[in-house]
Amino acid sequence: MDSIRVTAPLEHRPGQFRSRLIIDGQRRWGPMGETPKQAEKLAQRLAVELQRAKAPTIDELITEYRQYLIEKGNKSASYDNTPLRLRRFFVSVMSQTVAVLSESRCAGLYARLRQQISERTGKPLSVDTHRAYLADARTFGEWLIKTKRLTTNPLTKIEGVGRRNTGKPQLRHDEARRLTGLCMQLAPMEDGALSVLLALLMGLRASEIVTRTVRDLDRDGTILWVDSVEDWSPKTAASRRPVEVPAQLQPFLWDRAKDKAPTALLMPSKKGRRHDRGWVRKEVARLCELAEVPIVCAHSLRGFHATTAVAAGASPHLVAAALGHERVSITLTNYVTPASLASANQQRAVAALLPAAPGQHKQASATPSP
Repeated sequence: MDSIRVTAPLEHRPGQFRSRLIIDGQRRWGPMGETPKQAEKLAQRLAVELQRAKAPTIDELITEYRQYLIEKGNKSASYDNTPLRLRRFFVSVMSQTVAVLSESRCAGLYARLRQQISERTGKPLSVDTHRAYLADARTFGEWLIKTKRLTTNPLTKIEGVGRRNTGKPQLRHDEARRLTGLCMQLAPMEDGALSVLLALLMGLRASEIVTRTVRDLDRDGTILWVDSVEDWSPKTAASRRPVEVPAQLQPFLWDRAKDKAPTALLMPSKKGRRHDRGWVRKEVARLCELAEVPIVCAHSLRGFHATTAVAAGASPHLVAAALGHERVSITLTNYVTPASLASANQQRAVAALLPAAPGQHKQASATPSP
């Protein structure tokens, strides 16, 4: 049912009036009224009831939205998890139509969400979590407008409550050295130790680590390509990239590639299958404990890699490209610590202000002019 139009009331018989309902081009008489105004009001009420009876529920629309995400080319983590978050956000109105989604109703849904207790932590949802849910709901609202289910987005003006965390807790330099030293000792025997080194020294994501194959090791083992394999593809177009392999890691990767087919995994599970990305997280936690350093997540090691590179003077744009980020703002906001960025800027400022060392003057004077 695409449209219902109510016409001006006509006198059907003396003292009784009716409006017509035009439903998808078909005419139908509305209820009888004693006055033209009453007849028109009754007809409009019937039109609303008929429209609601045929309109899909919010639950059905979320299912349709999931199909839209699949056809759009989103990864499975997106089109599977987004509907779950939307159903938690709209939990109390799932059986109703989008007609109930006023701004005040949506604000109430968000307020209720913030009070929910997480099954995993036993605490109220974190700011990052409930604000992410709100962002998903707002994007869903834009899709409802695009598909002409709504004319305005009732979530646009609802502001997220609380300050989101940016970045993950990172190791200190001495702690990272201890972890690196331990993993270098264990890497010849343990894939888990090598996976930690790939995250820490090369900035690879957990999903990128577990999906690397023999053919990804290129240029005599000096380059490791991150690209699509079978049913896995990089997170973004910028994530498709060659990553330089540190000389210390090259022997370990060559050993994993030896006598294997080009499409074979570099680090398969004991059953020869691909590890879940959660395996990297568990190995990071295990080896942090063995190295007697704070336990951080696998993604934190990417952050430390970025922080160290920027602190050493690398351009944030180059670091962003190495990590596979589409925008340098992602790197600076979520990966590089503010202190390291400030330190790098300070070092550059000092270097620009201080006079050159005597040796540098002598070298410059000895250089012939063009």
